[in-house]
Amino acid sequence: MRKTILGFMLAAGLAGVAQAADYVVVKSSDPSVKPGLEVSAGERVPLGVGQTATLMSASGSVSLLRGGAGGAAVPRAGAQADPARLTALKVLVAPAPTGSTFGARRSGVCPDPTTLTTLDAILSVQSGGCAAQARAALDAYVEQQAKP
Repeated sequence: MRKTILGFMLAAGLAGVAQAADYVVVKSSDPSVKPGLEVSAGERVPLGVGQTATLMSASGSVSLLRGGAGGAAVPRAGAQADPARLTALKVLVAPAPTGSTFGARRSGVCPDPTTLTTLDAILSVQSGGCAAQARAALDAYVEQQAKP
């Protein structure tokens, strides 16, 4: 009985650690680091020499990693992770599934992506069924945030 309880507690603890991601990869020049990958502060990402990955936190902050011989270390997150926002962001940046999609917006009008200037607005439009516009707006947002 003790082993069962201990095993359950260990599994629950590991599941909590797995859900504690700080960032989502939104762009990567390295094919082994795919958009939608969740990473945590301090984690080493296997970015090759000369490769880059753009990370976004739940708060919308953008960080650029540059690969090296030993990969790249994920920086410390500035704000506490929000698992719901990270999940929504992951869905938005992960490669779109192939084949037919169900639940696409068939009525109403999706907003112009250039009017979506905050992460909250982008995620709201995505959840409202305008995934293509949300992806375009997110690309523009990441480019703007990544400027020095």
